[in-house]
Amino acid sequence: MPTRRERDALQMKDDILAAASQIAEQEGFEAISVRKIAQKIDYTPSLIYHYFASKEEIISVLLQRGYQKLTIALGTSMHAAKEPIAMLTGMTRTFLMTALTIPKEFVIVHLDSSAEVLEHTSYLSKGDMEKRLPLQFIGKCINAMHEGRVLDQDLVELTAQSIAAATLGLALKLITEKDLPLKQRETVITYFSDIVVARMARMEE
Repeated sequence: MPTRRERDALQMKDDILAAASQIAEQEGFEAISVRKIAQKIDYTPSLIYHYFASKEEIISVLLQRGYQKLTIALGTSMHAAKEPIAMLTGMTRTFLMTALTIPKEFVIVHLDSSAEVLEHTSYLSKGDMEKRLPLQFIGKCINAMHEGRVLDQDLVELTAQSIAAATLGLALKLITEKDLPLKQRETVITYFSDIVVARMARMEE
């Protein structure tokens, strides 16, 4: 059981992260600073540095928390299916549905173009499939779908990036059109996951 000092330290970290999250929501991640966080929770900047080494570490922890729910959901859906195409369509659906449960956090993160955030969220550069877990999931499914064929891995990466970008775009649109009837939302998600993404993954010329 944590000691009182340990509980106080955890609470302090949560307060710091909550303040940083509020700043990001109101002004963007680029506006986060140790000074602003300290002012928001009425502490000195030196106390903030006692818990976090830098502003960058605070942003990194915030993003990790935001992505944790998505990563867990994607991992669970991937293991729920045996066929690679079912894995891919299942992951796509899970990503979209999970994004809809955290709309505010999702939009804040994915529409932020600051260097600190892009360090965690960018995935369109060559070689990003080696660094980004969602792209690795997609790439693994694509390769498994074409078992027995030698695929150009540069094209696999481009396909994975295209699927990820299209899925992100649909997630943002679904969040924006929040009053879309549930039946139509389900129709769009099903068609996109089962038909559009599947066709992209087949890499048909």
